[in-house]
Amino acid sequence: MTGTKIKVFKFGGASVKDAASVKNAIEILKGFKGEKLLVVISAMGKTTNALEIVVNDYFFSKGNAHAALKDVREYHQQIMEELFSGKANPVFDKVNNFFVEADWMLDEKPQHTYNFVYDQIVSLGELISTCIVGAYLEQQGCSNIWLDVRDVLMTDNTYREAKVDWQKSEMLVQKQVVPAFSGVDVVITQGFIGGTSENYTSTLGREGSDYSAAIFAYLLNAEAMYIWKDV
Repeated sequence: MTGTKIKVFKFGGASVKDAASVKNAIEILKGFKGEKLLVVISAMGKTTNALEIVVNDYFFSKGNAHAALKDVREYHQQIMEELFSGKANPVFDKVNNFFVEADWMLDEKPQHTYNFVYDQIVSLGELISTCIVGAYLEQQGCSNIWLDVRDVLMTDNTYREAKVDWQKSEMLVQKQVVPAFSGVDVVITQGFIGGTSENYTSTLGREGSDYSAAIFAYLLNAEAMYIWKDV
């Protein structure tokens, strides 16, 4: 690790549950202007619970998975419409693409185990929330990099309870995350999820975002780790 002092911040779901909360989180980040921050963000509000309904409806063919996913899409759409004037911001397309991919998955019959399907679908929450927060931060004049955590935090394929491959993850963090800070002060990434060697998404266990922040704090030899709560 270079001499760069990095702080790791973690914002939970309640801290980004609506447009007002996102604005509040951004105000906190602005207060640390000029410092190097790696920001780990959870899914917005109760998105994980909502996506669990999608998984169950899809896997057990017991409900309308597409309709359940549509509810999740509309919730995020409303937040984006309150944060961004018009729909010109590229974030609308980015978020839409995540939902389109999920819809495609729901069109096929489940080919894998429940735990595998769970991780591929539920992980959408973090990918989408970080896209929205990063885009809003950019709009507020703070350039940042959106890091896909699945490219650096490598795990085995024990879906829903994935174990971190520390050696591989440390190498990737040094190769990809540390150099990113030479160009920007803020790197935004996802809590709770990782990637497997087969390029699938894994999750670290429910409420795993604090753990994600701790992993990054350790791998970056961070100066401090802050868990921001919605209070």
